Amino acid sequence: MTPLRIHRLDDTTTRVTLQLDHEPEGVVEKAGDALGVVNRRIKGDLANFKEFIESRGHEDGAWRGDVDPAPQR
Repeated sequence: MTPLRIHRLDDTTTRVTLQLDHEPEGVVEKAGDALGVVNRRIKGDLANFKEFIESRGHEDGAWRGDVDPAPQR
């Protein structure tokens, strides 16, 4: 199972959490897992996803409100 959770921390920040369960099968997959190939691939894919989302320049979700400026202290 691979749950993906997205949590809105505030009006401008969203946290994405991925939990991935992987059971390597066979010699090649087990060797790749032992060398950290799977972890590097997942981290790279998440970094690419972050870059893709942030490069779009506009929202694509359902929320269409305004964000008030942060209060000055």
